[in-house]
Amino acid sequence: MATSYTFGGTALTTYGKVTLINDDFDFPETRGENIIIQFQHGETFVRKYFGSRKIIFGIVMTAATAGAMETLVDNLKAKLAPRTQQTLAQTREDSTVRNISATVDASIEPDRFTDKVTRAVLTFSCTSPFWRLSTAIADNTTTIDASPHAMVVTNPGTVEERNPTITLTGPLTNPVITNSTNGVVLTYTSAIAGGDTVTIYQKADGEYTAIHSVSGEVIGNVTHSGSTALMVIDVGTNNLSIASDVITTGTVKVSFYAPFL
Repeated sequence: MATSYTFGGTALTTYGKVTLINDDFDFPETRGENIIIQFQHGETFVRKYFGSRKIIFGIVMTAATAGAMETLVDNLKAKLAPRTQQTLAQTREDSTVRNISATVDASIEPDRFTDKVTRAVLTFSCTSPFWRLSTAIADNTTTIDASPHAMVVTNPGTVEERNPTITLTGPLTNPVITNSTNGVVLTYTSAIAGGDTVTIYQKADGEYTAIHSVSGEVIGNVTHSGSTALMVIDVGTNNLSIASDVITTGTVKVSFYAPFL
């Protein structure tokens, strides 16, 4: 099968023939600058972070009549009109699906060749630079019956995951998660009773949160080191070590939708 795309659940081919896909395979630009130090050669390296990206599609729309063309263009504009992000989905040759959130904020540059043929350009603005698999990584829930307890988390993507969802299920006391692969450490300083959960993740607005199933927000119990992110999962195999003052039937789970450039 050929690679195909939908936006907001509707195939782009509903509106016409896709004639151009630009920047889909591109590497998103990074933001940040190296530091110039006076009276020294070169620059001092500063870690860069990926910025937003744009993905451009060319589309040729055809219709049997001029009236049908007007209706087709109206339908396309209605799909693009919502001022909230919708999902741009890519179904690849191997049938896997990758998603990215997008809006169309620029002119579609309509070029009406005849009353039955119109060409347009769809420029999708993506605040996040990453495509993500439509399904989460395999369940890796690990029972912490020893301290430390080894845990393996695999990132099948092409870029590090900086915002995994971490679920701690009690009984656990003062659990510490150390990613030995990259040196990032996350600590939850408190007891979690048997059956209770604490879910740690980053909200859509970028704020980190930790929700206790009984007590609510407990982000004040979370500390971390080794990265500006609470936990980082490198591409490939990550060897984690979990320590806890209580080692019985408590569990740790790490979940995310694998990111791709």
